[in-house]
Formats: sequence, C-alpha cells, structure tokens
Amino acid sequence: MSIKPKIIGITGGISSGKSTVARMLASMGAEFIDADEICHRLILVKKVKDKIVERFGNTILDNYGKIDRARLAEIVFQDETCLDDLCSILHPIVIEQIRSKVAEIEKRGRRKAIVIDAALLEESDLSLMCDFIIFVNTGKDHRMSRSKICRHWQDGELEKRERFQMALEDKRKKADYIIDNNFTEDNTFRQIKEFWQLYIQKN
Repeated sequence: MSIKPKIIGITGGISSGKSTVARMLASMGAEFIDADEICHRLILVKKVKDKIVERFGNTILDNYGKIDRARLAEIVFQDETCLDDLCSILHPIVIEQIRSKVAEIEKRGRRKAIVIDAALLEESDLSLMCDFIIFVNTGKDHRMSRSKICRHWQDGELEKRERFQMALEDKRKKADYIIDNNFTEDNTFRQIKEFWQLYIQKN
C-alpha cells in the first residue's frame, strides 16, 4: 500500500523566495504545484478571459487581444473591490485544479510530499489541506530589492500589494516551520534538507 504524501504549503511575504523554497523541496523529491502558474494559464482560457474582460473592460487587453497582466494588476491593486471581483472569478477554479492535482498525485502514489506555492494559501483555506505550513522569513529590505530586480517594481509597489494580504505576523504564527531566507541559497537549502529529514524522509 502506498503511503499518502504529506502536503506542504508555503507562505511568506511577496518576493520572500517562496518559489525558490518550493523548488528546493521539489529537488528533494516533492511534487510542486504552483498556483501562480495555474492563474497565468487560466487567463488564456476563453471562458475565464471573457469574464475578466466583462468585469474590467477592454482597456486590460494588449494589441493582440490578450489580457495584459500588468494593466490588470494596476487596476486591482488600487481597489479592494476590484481585487475581490478578480479573486471570485479565478480562485474557485484555481482551488479546484489544485485539489484535483493533489488527488492525481496521491493516486499515482510515488511521491513522499506535495508542495503548494500559493500567495493566498491562508486566505483561500488551501492551508486546511496541508500537513505542514512553512513560512519563508525574509527581511523587508531583501524583499524590496528582489521585487525591483525580478519584477521591475517601483518603490511602494510591494507595500501597496501586501496591504491586500493577511498580515505577515499572522501568517508566521499559523506556520508549523519557519525557514530563514535572509542569507545564502546554501543556507536556505540546508534548512530545507533538515526539514525534509525530520518530517518527510522518516515517514
């Protein structure tokens, strides 16, 4: 009989390195489910795209008739109602897809763990599926410089977006395990290996 894989949820602030931690866990043998990637694919689906355009108008489309994610983000992160409306279109489908992916991986029975990297893990109740929640602890200065380099964000953008998420301290309190991602990647990986040996490997 195959052992049910442990489900690990990753939380933390914007640009804290959640995806890096998720990929490190994947390199240890976990299956990685990336909610962001699911969202990016979803807005290309005609039925979903039409709903978003109907709500936010044609100004969010680029010259090729595709949704311009930067333009859409500009609108929704100015106004909580807009963000709630977008979430009500995307989240039920994303959660359903994550649940079916988890069921599919469990059925195959070849993985010791499944990692879910979802920005709104706590807010969407996906955390209830998880056996472990890992909080990626990264100082604000690190996160701000990463968001400028990787996301090309201007000053103030990170704070503006984080206002719409659960407070970091609350996320931290809800976590089962904290990874300190303020130093080198090697240092972070060492902590991931320790977590894996303690909680996943022995099962």
